[in-house]
Amino acid sequence: MKHKRFPLFFSLEGRRILVVGGGRIASRRVESLLSFGPELTVWSPALSPYLEGLAREGRISWKEGCYRPGELAGGSPFGEEETAGPGGASYFLVLSAVSRQVDEAVCREARSLGILCSAASDREQCDFYFPALVETESLVLGLAGDGSNHKLVKEAAAALRRQMKPIRIGSRESRLAVIQSELAAEYLRQHTGRTVELLTMKTTGDRILDRKLEEIGGKGLFVKELDRALRDGRSDLSVHSLKDLPMEVPEDLPVLGYSRREDPRDVLVLPEGCSQWDKTKPVGCSSRRRILQLSQREPEAAFAMVRGNVLTRLRKLDEGLYGALILAAAGLKRLGLEHRISRYFSTEEMIPAAGQGILAVQGRAGEDYSYLDGFFDPEAAWCAQAERAFVRTLDGGCSSPIAAFAQVEAGTLRLRGLYYREETGAHTVGEMAGAPEEAEALGVRLAETLRRLGEE
Repeated sequence: MKHKRFPLFFSLEGRRILVVGGGRIASRRVESLLSFGPELTVWSPALSPYLEGLAREGRISWKEGCYRPGELAGGSPFGEEETAGPGGASYFLVLSAVSRQVDEAVCREARSLGILCSAASDREQCDFYFPALVETESLVLGLAGDGSNHKLVKEAAAALRRQMKPIRIGSRESRLAVIQSELAAEYLRQHTGRTVELLTMKTTGDRILDRKLEEIGGKGLFVKELDRALRDGRSDLSVHSLKDLPMEVPEDLPVLGYSRREDPRDVLVLPEGCSQWDKTKPVGCSSRRRILQLSQREPEAAFAMVRGNVLTRLRKLDEGLYGALILAAAGLKRLGLEHRISRYFSTEEMIPAAGQGILAVQGRAGEDYSYLDGFFDPEAAWCAQAERAFVRTLDGGCSSPIAAFAQVEAGTLRLRGLYYREETGAHTVGEMAGAPEEAEALGVRLAETLRRLGEE
């Protein structure tokens, strides 16, 4: 009965290893061994370009010439005086990758000296197998088969590498965006055990702050760079505030799912230390949706554009440029700034932007993202689908004051929407309820109903 080989893990730190041969297979062996800290000698009349580079850098030693029996014992192959290892050998391991004849001769001599040997040309000559390696910062896995199916080993190693490589999350570099991306990252660390890294970047929308968003290209400017990182493989997924995600998402970069919803309401924020709204100064607000709805309640209010992330807007407010700001409660709460909220507007007083308070996770089509399943919230998904279907049906973009808010109550999805007709400036508010599983259809029906009423 032929037994399987038993896996052992050796410390190679400072150990002397000889590789006989300087071609393609020898290069692969050396490349695999380098990160484990051995002292490597390659014995060959010529070296591959890769091995030549390592020799020039001093990362390996090169003994130029062909293998000659009798030179594995005692001392180094360079004739330098050195204490021999066990059995009089100066090497801990020997690997031969030349030809069957040479490999057999090397292994015979190595065994006579008590050195473990591996022959690339003949599996039966090997004292140990060279495994397919899967490595992370804290883990090393070695896979070896019985020699009958190298493809299976290769595929298994590739699958493990995909499963164990760091998960890279693309994020805007603002503090709020990073905090939101960290919500997904922390879930992944706890539930997958994998390393999770954030890839942060400043988007075009973050860089241009002196013009209204609709004048420079809309919400797509907040995701263009993140989409590019996903497509070229620099990131594995992106985390967005759903209200900032364009209504049309590329087919190759689908939305994978939605987080549990944070507080969806809009809020009024006053300058630090103020308890009264100074209505002689403008309200900092660039959202036509918010301006339209607040103007119904505060017809004397004046408004001025404000761009930038939440902290930038708060700084401008506290410097006296505005009497108040209208912001999303979700962002302030995630930033730990709930204390800055002076007044909450109910979702009836001010219908939120579609998706407000929900995080959307975007990935590449055709890849397995099942490790995110527990992060996603079905109820938030129904609400997001209904709200976005409503806005999309009415062709609402970042400049349109169209609004939508859905919630699930006792198994029923209720959707409230605001339709604004650009031609007349008139707006219509309505509500509709239905089964959560029909969220998108509900959004479309309410949009078409309000559009018809608005045009009568």
